[in-house]
Amino acid sequence: MGQLFKKREREEDDTMRVIAQTQKCIASGTCVLTCPQVFEQRDEDGVVHVMDEHPSLALLARVRQAVELCPALVFRLEDEDETGELIVIEDPNAL
Repeated sequence: MGQLFKKREREEDDTMRVIAQTQKCIASGTCVLTCPQVFEQRDEDGVVHVMDEHPSLALLARVRQAVELCPALVFRLEDEDETGELIVIEDPNAL
C-alpha cells in the first residue's frame, strides 16, 4: 500500500498544470492562434476554452508560448521544473 501511495505522489510531482483563468480573458485569440490543438474561443463571447485538458508533451512548447504571449495574463503555470505530464484546465473562479 505504501508503494502505491509513493508512486502516485511522484506522478503528481511530475505534472505541469496550466490554469486558464477565464474571467480575466479579453478574447484576443492569441492562445488559439498559438496552439489551436489545445485552446479555442467560445462562440458567444470569445473567451478562451480549453479543448484538451491533457495535451501531449509534444505540445508543451506551444502551450508555454501561448502562456507567454497572452496579453491579459490569463494563464498560470504550476510545477514547471520536472514535467512528466501536461494538464491544462479552465478555472473561471481563479483570482
